[in-house]
Amino acid sequence: MAESIEYSVQIAVLLICAAVVLGPAFKHRSREWMLLAFFFGSWALDDLFWLLCQIFFGQSPILEVVADLSWYASYIFLYLLIRLVAPPHPGTRLRFLPWLAPVFTYAMAVFYMQWADYASNLIYASLMGLLMFASIRRLLDRERYREQYFLSAVTLIFCLLEYGLWTASCYWKEDILTNPYYWFDFFLTLCFPFFIVGTRKAVRK
Repeated sequence: MAESIEYSVQIAVLLICAAVVLGPAFKHRSREWMLLAFFFGSWALDDLFWLLCQIFFGQSPILEVVADLSWYASYIFLYLLIRLVAPPHPGTRLRFLPWLAPVFTYAMAVFYMQWADYASNLIYASLMGLLMFASIRRLLDRERYREQYFLSAVTLIFCLLEYGLWTASCYWKEDILTNPYYWFDFFLTLCFPFFIVGTRKAVRK
């Protein structure tokens, strides 16, 4: 029951966010807003798939790879958005700290392999490593990325909440709202509107 509520609320938030960004996407013929719309849309499709499996079959999807593909696409769209609004500056000194992101994501992938298959964990580690590397790199260079700073911060928080959610799901399985998994997912849902704010600050459209 709690999982169905969670997916329903998140789908509603995602659809509202997608509707909001489609306006400027078409009005300004903006690739940035369109990428953000694709990010919201891919995530909403994944949630819808899980919700329908819960309603009609009373369980999580048997073929989780279908859901994984939507999540993969969402991360790729978000990474492309960051690259588009905040392209790397040739003169930017590459610091050590961003490299800790892929170290962290691959270490967590090895940890999660106790519960899930190797391939999907490695793909998630690669995509999340890219997102966290890109966001940390831009956060460390605030002078160059002043207008994109907020979007980078939201992206990093989003990624950390994902890891909190995944880790909680390894240990707590109860379908009740006091499950930490649902609290992490609640805050994750709150992040989605802030992507709109961050993109607006970055593109000024």
